[in-house]
Amino acid sequence: MSAILGIDPGKSGGWAVLGPAGSVLRWGRSDKLDERDLADTVAELTVSWPGLYAIMERAQAFPKQGVSSVFVYGTGYGFWQGVLCANGIGYETVPARTWQTALGVANREKLPKPQHKRALIAEARRRWPELPSHSGVCDAALIAAWGLRARAGKVA
Repeated sequence: MSAILGIDPGKSGGWAVLGPAGSVLRWGRSDKLDERDLADTVAELTVSWPGLYAIMERAQAFPKQGVSSVFVYGTGYGFWQGVLCANGIGYETVPARTWQTALGVANREKLPKPQHKRALIAEARRRWPELPSHSGVCDAALIAAWGLRARAGKVA
């Protein structure tokens, strides 16, 4: 199995590449690069890890979410789809609830969003202390971890 690219496509999202053993190989924040630089970075990833496969959190609207925020999220989602296709990277999407439940980090207590995000960051940093405390990067690493397990047939 090759490396897995996990993607949180949100406005302040991030990405992380995990090796087959689950170690973080590379990561980045989507909000720190313009679209061209981000596309170039993804192209570089395909050179470093031939056969790279991506798992991206599925875009969806939520109740009480503003129209403009849904549009921004959808734009990021579409951008990532285009970059992945342009670079010949196979990918699949996964709902947030699916990867979070499988990894044991679902919001079962119905915590407010900021507290839930802090819990996800804490779990990612527990697994990979070298990651920054950035929600998008941490989510991306956890999404990639789900992808590794799913592709190995071990999603529980």
